[in-house]
Amino acid sequence: MQREPAGVVAAGRSLFSYAGILLLALRSRGAAWRALLLVRRRPGALLVSGLLGVAVYAFASLEAISLVGVSIPNLLLTTTPLLTLVIGVLWFGKRGNRFATAGTIVATVGAALYVAVSFSASADLLGIQGAVGVGLALVAALSMAVYGQHYARISQGHDPTDLLPGIFGFGTVLLLILLGATGQLAELVHVDAVTWLLLLLLGVGIYVPVYVLQHKLIHARGAVYTATVSLAVPFVVRALEVCFLGGVWPSLPETGAMILCIAGVALVLRHPLGDRRSALSATAADGALGVDR
Repeated sequence: MQREPAGVVAAGRSLFSYAGILLLALRSRGAAWRALLLVRRRPGALLVSGLLGVAVYAFASLEAISLVGVSIPNLLLTTTPLLTLVIGVLWFGKRGNRFATAGTIVATVGAALYVAVSFSASADLLGIQGAVGVGLALVAALSMAVYGQHYARISQGHDPTDLLPGIFGFGTVLLLILLGATGQLAELVHVDAVTWLLLLLLGVGIYVPVYVLQHKLIHARGAVYTATVSLAVPFVVRALEVCFLGGVWPSLPETGAMILCIAGVALVLRHPLGDRRSALSATAADGALGVDR
């Protein structure tokens, strides 16, 4: 983000993530064939997924950070589990339970408090730039919430990794179109070799494993479960920094917020939301597609 514009970082990261996902799809002839058939038979669903989960989320979240710093976007993105829960109930016919709902709310509040006491805003939120940044962060949170529920629905009966080539293929193309519409596409030509290498390491080495794990969790346990559990990731990173990199110990308010968030996550783990409807088995779906494992 310090070397290149936010849109360039988003596009480079998505390009290399897509390349890594394509390599995964080529792990076997059956996996590659299933992924290709899904693109041919469900282009609309994969296009919507790519728009929400790749293009809009990547562009909006990174542009928000470039405009208002890390604090406010992170604070607003902590609302994703709660938005996912509400959207699931209102638009996707999901049925919640009071324990999962309470856990989601508690985890969201704890994560929001942690971000609020850990960072400081780097821009005047009362100005136009601040308003645009806040708006983009809200768009990112909403797009990811809708995407989680949408993906949970379309992945039913399939191996979750079979959908990723189509999703990231469409999403990367849409992201490049978005960069062209905002006048940033030409910046890709001026990216230096060191930045490309960093984007390669970021996209393939970090984000591909994270994306695979994230989508497997959504497929198996649901969007709300996955979004809530992800709130605890910054705490794990903080603990590793303290233990191995000489990081600063969290303050008392930060510790309290961490405990509150982890308690909410634990409640969701103990009483997960019934986030997925009954579906065909992966084997049956493969049979319907005419694919052999």
